[in-house]
Amino acid sequence: MSCMSQASDKTTAMWVLRRLRSAGFEALFAGGCVRDMLMARPCSDYDIATSATPQDVRKLFPHVLLVGAQFGVAMVIRNRRKVEVATFRSDLSYSDGRRPDGVKFSTAREDALRRDFTINGMFYDPVARQVIDYVGGRDDLRAGVIRTIGRPQERFSEDYLRLIRAVRFAVRLDFKMEEQTAAAIRKFAPKISAVSGERIFEELSKMLALPSAADAMAMLRETGLAEHVLPELFSMAPVASGAGETAGAWAAAAGRLALTARRRDAILNFAAMLCGLDARTIGRIVRRWGASNDIKDALIWIAENRGRWQTAADEPLCEFKRLLADENFGRLRAIWAAEEKTRTGRGAKARLIARRIAAIPQDEIAPPPLITGADLIEMGLTEGPRLGKILRRLYDAQLNGEISTRRQATERAKSLIEAK
Repeated sequence: MSCMSQASDKTTAMWVLRRLRSAGFEALFAGGCVRDMLMARPCSDYDIATSATPQDVRKLFPHVLLVGAQFGVAMVIRNRRKVEVATFRSDLSYSDGRRPDGVKFSTAREDALRRDFTINGMFYDPVARQVIDYVGGRDDLRAGVIRTIGRPQERFSEDYLRLIRAVRFAVRLDFKMEEQTAAAIRKFAPKISAVSGERIFEELSKMLALPSAADAMAMLRETGLAEHVLPELFSMAPVASGAGETAGAWAAAAGRLALTARRRDAILNFAAMLCGLDARTIGRIVRRWGASNDIKDALIWIAENRGRWQTAADEPLCEFKRLLADENFGRLRAIWAAEEKTRTGRGAKARLIARRIAAIPQDEIAPPPLITGADLIEMGLTEGPRLGKILRRLYDAQLNGEISTRRQATERAKSLIEAK
């Protein structure tokens, strides 16, 4: 049930809110949806804060997941939409820089004061159409400022992930960082290493899916977070950057990202950042992030083929088609264009590659093989390296247009077998 659920929409959230109120509980929209509404931005998720406890919520609704009951959080599911319902609370001490050691159910005002940034700390009563702001969030929205609620040292000590979240909000909304908040981020930057890789990856993914991705990475650098989020890009020797110059790995990565960010493709932008590293290092980073094998394979494949922008237009047709057949070729091509642009300032190779792609019919990129391993075994070969080698040579010939019928393939196979 939960894995098929989508984020809440306003209609579902209103249904949950009215049902809570009809049962005598206080209930308000909370957090990001209020911020987005006040900024006239589309909202993709609605959260509710309430005086009801998770147990109260479970009694009121037929489909409830107690995803964080110890922290006052329940998930109400209706028509495959999920609405997060959190009890008003104040947090007790934090000992792990991530989550409170315990919570105390409290009031809306106390709940607002425990949140991260003023722009995320407001409530909205959709029935009375009234904003409830205990933290000065509306003023900071108008001024375009990211500011912690209360002392920044305390807010960041409670959850070090907020260091990156501050950067993400500042760049995404094009806001400036309040001075004390920025100073605290620089001071606490090394602490980001204590945050799990999975949570960091989630924040980076959100940043790198936006056209402002390059600005986000620049702000990570300015605040001192970059060295602790991606230390591998600061421990490498300088790399060639074109025109005989050298640049640090981070600078080279940032240069590529500036040219790919507008595509709004997080995987492509991760590749822009990481493709200067070797496969083993990329694999280690992806494991640290808890990301999927598909992402790891995509990033490593792009990194391993990054340098072929210089030769791809002239490579054997079979090798070029193999590149085209990969699902990540579009991303690789974008990396090639960025590499050529940063190294030469031109796009001559990219134009040659584009012409070569246009000349290849879609159905000739990865056609079914004319000859299979079973066919070769019938001709007298046994399974082993030689069979695999002959199969590859036959398919190369097919991709190169040297053979185009099964009869031609069979004749070529016989001659290869006899050649030994």
